[in-house]
Amino acid sequence: MQIDHKIEYDINPQLHDKITELRNACFPEDSKPRSYFKQLPHFRYLAYEDGILVGQMGIDHRVISVGKSVFSIFGVIDLCISRSYRSRGIASELLEQLSALAEEKGIDFLFLVADDHRLYETHGFQIISTSLTWLRIDEHKNYGVGSERIEKELMIKQTGKKVWPDEPVDLLGYLF
Repeated sequence: MQIDHKIEYDINPQLHDKITELRNACFPEDSKPRSYFKQLPHFRYLAYEDGILVGQMGIDHRVISVGKSVFSIFGVIDLCISRSYRSRGIASELLEQLSALAEEKGIDFLFLVADDHRLYETHGFQIISTSLTWLRIDEHKNYGVGSERIEKELMIKQTGKKVWPDEPVDLLGYLF
């Protein structure tokens, strides 16, 4: 397996087409004619087997506020592995590489939204329930600021020295 780390603007249209195909196969209920769901990520990890794209994980780098604290995070977006390549440790390797990068670069937390927590819990992520504020965007249109209590969908992993307080979260941007 080969894993490439690519800044978004270095991804050519042909590779975006392959990412789109993979993403839509993995998330058919959220199929889109593009390589992202809501917004382009800042960078991606791309996994290949014998030159075939078999996995991808988008990453958004931003600051968020949690109560009076400000944290630097990597938000995980659309982690997906081709069905025929699952259960081979590819998703685990993507998460391990991201965790190592976050620790090396002084990122406080990894942050994601998931319905199925099993993979993430095995990699040190914890479920949080909190009041959440975010920018509501859909199909490239801003619908204002959303705010509601989110239960059992948000997950964090501490990669720095800061401690996550049990306070409301403002994503200062869109929901991954």
